[in-house]
Amino acid sequence: MPPLKPDVTIVHAQRADASGDTQAWGLLGCQKEAAFAAERVIVVVEELVDEAVIRADPNRTIIPGLIVDAVVVEPWGAHPSYVQGTYDRDNRFYLDWDPISRDRAATEAWLKDWVFGVGGRAEYVEKLGADRLAALRPSGPAPSGSVNYGEYR
Repeated sequence: MPPLKPDVTIVHAQRADASGDTQAWGLLGCQKEAAFAAERVIVVVEELVDEAVIRADPNRTIIPGLIVDAVVVEPWGAHPSYVQGTYDRDNRFYLDWDPISRDRAATEAWLKDWVFGVGGRAEYVEKLGADRLAALRPSGPAPSGSVNYGEYR
């Protein structure tokens, strides 16, 4: 069987620099392999950092900028999933979704409210609410050079 060659791979990670050097830690799955297999690579990150941050911790660089076509900075971009060290999985979101997904009318209403009824990702995050997002932030100090837990940008 021939290997997969996706047209585009989209990877979510903790941080990248403007050149696309992308750092991630935690459970990585096959993000690195998928990126190297693709014709084009888009990385979505919680934070854009200076090249010096990447260079100071090179063992976290899983995707080199030379294969990255675009970097998108989108805090909370993996929600309702998690990004290790940045925010936890939103279990309530998944639990709420389970009964909704079993009913066509409920699913359509949910899509109208949460997908088609928001003007973009920023409005989606705002709709979640600051208290809910704060509850998903891990306690303790942030990893060096990572997202400022005290604010959403």
